[in-house]
Amino acid sequence: MLHSLSLNGTWQARWYDSERGGRCLFSSQKTVDPVRYIPAEVPGEIHLDVWKAGWIDDPYVGTNCLAARWVEECFWSYRREFNVPRDAVRDGTRAWLNFEGLDYFAVIELNGKEIARHENAFYPCRVEVTGRLQPGLNLLVVHLEGGLYGASDKPASGYTPDRFNHREKITKRHWLRKPQCQFGWDWSTRLINVGIFKPVTLEWSADVARVDQLVPLATVSDDLQRGELKVRWFVEGLRPDETEATLLVEIPEAGVQHEAVVKIASGLNPVETIVTVAQPRLWWPVGHGDAHRYRVRVSIKIGASVVGQREFQTGFRHVVINEEKHPESGRYCILEINHRKIFAKGGNFIPADMIFARIDRNRYETLIDRALEANFNLLRVWGGGLYESDDFYELCDERGILVWQEFIFACSKYPLTDESFFNNVKREAVYNIRRLAPHPSLVVWCGNNEMEQGAWDWGYDKGVVHPDHGFFHITLPRLTAQEDGTRPYRPSSPFSPDGKNPNADECGDQHPWLVMLSDPDFRKYRDMISRLPNEGGVLGSTALPTMLACLPAEQRHVQSFAWQVHDNSVDSWQEPGPSDQLFRYWLKVEPRELSIEAFTYWAGLLQAEGLREYCENFRRRMFSSASAIFWMFNDCWPATRSWTIVDYYLRRTPSFHPVRRAMAPVHVAIVREKGQVAVFGINDTGEDFHGELRHGIFTLEGAYLRDETVVVELKANASTRLVSYPESEWRERLRTMPFAMLSNGGKLVARSRMFEPLFHEMAWPSASVEVVLRDGRVVFSSRTFAWNVCLDLDGEKRLADNLFDVYPGIEYSIPWADSQPPRVLYTGNQLPELMRQHPGSALPPGEPW
Repeated sequence: MLHSLSLNGTWQARWYDSERGGRCLFSSQKTVDPVRYIPAEVPGEIHLDVWKAGWIDDPYVGTNCLAARWVEECFWSYRREFNVPRDAVRDGTRAWLNFEGLDYFAVIELNGKEIARHENAFYPCRVEVTGRLQPGLNLLVVHLEGGLYGASDKPASGYTPDRFNHREKITKRHWLRKPQCQFGWDWSTRLINVGIFKPVTLEWSADVARVDQLVPLATVSDDLQRGELKVRWFVEGLRPDETEATLLVEIPEAGVQHEAVVKIASGLNPVETIVTVAQPRLWWPVGHGDAHRYRVRVSIKIGASVVGQREFQTGFRHVVINEEKHPESGRYCILEINHRKIFAKGGNFIPADMIFARIDRNRYETLIDRALEANFNLLRVWGGGLYESDDFYELCDERGILVWQEFIFACSKYPLTDESFFNNVKREAVYNIRRLAPHPSLVVWCGNNEMEQGAWDWGYDKGVVHPDHGFFHITLPRLTAQEDGTRPYRPSSPFSPDGKNPNADECGDQHPWLVMLSDPDFRKYRDMISRLPNEGGVLGSTALPTMLACLPAEQRHVQSFAWQVHDNSVDSWQEPGPSDQLFRYWLKVEPRELSIEAFTYWAGLLQAEGLREYCENFRRRMFSSASAIFWMFNDCWPATRSWTIVDYYLRRTPSFHPVRRAMAPVHVAIVREKGQVAVFGINDTGEDFHGELRHGIFTLEGAYLRDETVVVELKANASTRLVSYPESEWRERLRTMPFAMLSNGGKLVARSRMFEPLFHEMAWPSASVEVVLRDGRVVFSSRTFAWNVCLDLDGEKRLADNLFDVYPGIEYSIPWADSQPPRVLYTGNQLPELMRQHPGSALPPGEPW
């Protein structure tokens, strides 16, 4: 068996630069000057250690991130002594040091001698140290820097768009195999991580072999009646001669006990066997069935000796992307699991912290709980962040959350014609394909984020021309097929087949960024026919306590210096900034005059309305459009303006509940098309829904101009046009709106309504919302239409609803456990007063960036 000694815990670390020391001065010193060292936790990251030591202040608040930038500009040396057990240095024993994560350029020294260098944060550094250990005390030193110096002699010009050239000339991130968002993105500050951010172990073995990555690959036959589990185990033969071994596989639930004789060759090689499961219970995404997994035990024996044993869970499911011809134009792009069309609902997942060592299972679990609360069934792991930890994928497996997984390349060109860089990246890809392929939740591999679109539309065909095209169109498809082969691969996102523009609406997946980046009018979502939209969004506020945490007391006003540091940089991409323009365009209000609390509500309202339009448009087109995946789900640091519905502190932003309602399994949407006002019923479930639809037109003041109730049927897993009436009946649109309410047995299931004018053009009446407690529920009523009733801006308590409407004369209730009723903080009906107090010019949108 493989023995191990954990080297995690408290190490010692010191900084240096070209003036104040260098690694050659203290690599092998037995004694050191303690004043120059601070305790450093492994696994960990150096910003956390210098923060704990009092050298920097909390980099997440105020402008402290700027004051902490010296940390990433230094070299850092980690050191620790450890005692080696005597059996680790006996004759015939092999030994290794295993560093699961080093960030970034690393020089590793053992007992004063260099033993390895490493420059990739995405796969481990494993170093054989047989013959280099000494009995008793040993000294291990790891020198690190974040990448700025190691890439300093590499070319930068021609790899990124001109707009980013200044940043990329400094950081040269395209040469650095670490999370690309460390170097700054619109939603994150620059904070370049440095450290030993995953566990370190000393391992040794006197056996004939050592087990490495286990890659179980589960598939199911086309008729779904036969499951097949290919157990592929990478085993390092530690002897020059080939050795015969027995590979055992047990699946107790399926009654499987299987043995296979395998040959273990010298070096690292796979051994394989295949077992079958008759009529397997299938793994389904949430909302479509159980995310069933089988528990599997595997072991390898050589004679009577167990060389390795593991236990894991796996799920059987059939995955394809349906790209058949569309009857109107282009092709479908539908994710199908077990031959069932799945409408993908969700958001883009970015690293859950800007200091990646802080991300733990509890944080992942809370985020996935929030995703389920918001009625998601898919998370897109975006290509500028991380291959997430095993905890993330295990939780997605367990909860039935689908994963679209991108390789970590984004918004640049990468020097993949450089042979050394190519080989480094290839090793990274192979390692992570093997690590992640066993997870049933992972249903799509994708080569990169937006690089294909950059080659078509952003000038990536100038300067260094297409240095990476072959990697995404030849190398990665080969690797995913060879190392996995159980799920589809796409070279980029967005991507279109048939040689069309990558962002073409009528085929492939889309990033519909016309709205927000080029145009603040989110009514234009209503006409989008995107086949698989998986990135597009609207900026809004984070939760109020998060907003305040960003800002020192003396800077708690919109566009203060601290505000700008924490603001999304999109607002600086053009003049006037599109984020502030959203306020002026829709509300005719000057956002810079608002209090932080008022800004939080109104920015949240705008984001909520925009994301509702996004979700409802694509959902009602189900399956002509096959997803409503927006940018983005979560934050990596506190922001004053964000794309997210869950902020850095895991609070629900004001737009959370409107998105949750728009993603509900059964929902209604109102549209205008071909001279009609139509109501669509959307049913994600596997059963037909029967109920009553009340629909019509009301005035904001409370009169019902059209009011009809009909019995309806919503077909399973489909969008159904339920009713329609001539658009000519909808008159006086500044003071009226169509509405729809879907019920079952008198219980409200879903509601929707539709605006036509801009919000500042509407004839808003005042709203007096009555709030009473009744039988464990809180009941809201209003004589007039009450728009976006806000009960909470903190986002910490799990409410049944927030930012909801109260239709005139119709009660709306939610469960309420407290003894006191909630207080209404805001309604959108206060807009006329806000316009009088803080008038803004309704400027036209700026030019597209």
